[in-house]
Amino acid sequence: MRLYIYVLICLSLELMCGYHIRDSKRNLKVFQYVGRGYKLKSFKKWHSLKTPRQAIINAILHNNKTYDPRIPPDFENDYPTKVTVQIYVLSFDSVNEAAMEYSMSIFLRTNWTDSRLSWSDNSKLLKRLEIDTKLMPDVWMPDIYFINEKFANIHDVTVPNRLLHIYRNGSIQSSIRISMSASCDMFLQRYPHDEQICSLRIGSYSYSSENVVYEWHSTPIIMRNGLTLPRFTVKSDGVRNNCEHNFNDNNMIVGEYTCIQIDFTLTRLFGYYIAQVYIPSVLIVILSWVSFWIDIDAIPARVSLGLLTVLTMTTQSTGARSALPRVSYIKAIDVWMSMCLVFVFAALLEFAYVNVQARVEKRRRESVLHSTSSGRTVEGFDRNGDPISLETKEITMSANKRFLYLRDKLRRQRARMADKISRVAFPIVFVAFNAIYWLIYTFYVT
Repeated sequence: MRLYIYVLICLSLELMCGYHIRDSKRNLKVFQYVGRGYKLKSFKKWHSLKTPRQAIINAILHNNKTYDPRIPPDFENDYPTKVTVQIYVLSFDSVNEAAMEYSMSIFLRTNWTDSRLSWSDNSKLLKRLEIDTKLMPDVWMPDIYFINEKFANIHDVTVPNRLLHIYRNGSIQSSIRISMSASCDMFLQRYPHDEQICSLRIGSYSYSSENVVYEWHSTPIIMRNGLTLPRFTVKSDGVRNNCEHNFNDNNMIVGEYTCIQIDFTLTRLFGYYIAQVYIPSVLIVILSWVSFWIDIDAIPARVSLGLLTVLTMTTQSTGARSALPRVSYIKAIDVWMSMCLVFVFAALLEFAYVNVQARVEKRRRESVLHSTSSGRTVEGFDRNGDPISLETKEITMSANKRFLYLRDKLRRQRARMADKISRVAFPIVFVAFNAIYWLIYTFYVT
């Protein structure tokens, strides 16, 4: 009913304007003037009328007896089909040093020419055919795969994120959105002062170089404006068109397979590690030096401080290296944490030495005084550690006992001198270590 109403309106306009009603795109006369009015030439023809795009798609995909989407475009020729590749990087999601992998989202864009799908129309206004995703299985597409990919997925929300355009000369452009995690061989000797180069390698899985060859576009990679990572800066470092896989006769699969590669340079940002690793560890080392100013006889205070700093340093060292793989070589973070632990432990050992010297001196002194006092035991000491008697009797000592007394007094002075030396020596050595460490790992290039 609606169709007849529409026809009547069109006939009225035709009579008023004096035009024949034609299909504007296919230039087909749909109505015919008979007597006093227009007559529909063919209801079936009107109802089944298709646009030029539909007609061309049907002609090249469904009614083309020479086209087989299972066969590459130049399969019967003596030259391979060239596929041009471009990558648009949407985001770098993460870099995992422990698993040695990185994750990112990209648009994978490809271009190739299939002369079997060339077409033309009389209007010359139609530049390309935009193919729906439901028709894409009817078009031959290159068998691209990522050689160092661990896992990936193609986005399909709310529809499959795929695009396919066919141009007049048979040139085909394709785009697909992919999120993936790819392996990256990382060398962490200078971690966290390092710079990693992670590659993305693309190849043909089933077609050898005799049938399909991949090559990079003149602009091989495009990075989204404002693309950032929390701990890295990312830039593309170069591309290669010749990373071919050569399978020799010892393998079941023989032949050369095309491969292209692009490298990403990941430069680690240092601010996070300064705030979370280096400054706290420096403060812990400095805290361990406080024991050098505490009195020798304050044993509980010095023991508690020494053990606290050693345990804190051990915990921080474990946390800083927990996100790293268990590699056999020494990393920069290992050197730093190990040396900080050595300084903290050395401060604890210094207290042990001082405490032993002080206790030996005190024990010998008490023994000497008890054995040489006339009638009474010495009940006190002066501020210098020398014994005083509450009686007015003079303490008499033999020459041997006096020598032992002076030697033990010297030991106490030696213990105090060890503290005084440590107050200067420990900071100087730690500053020297810092100078050497930062010079080597900041300017040293592997």
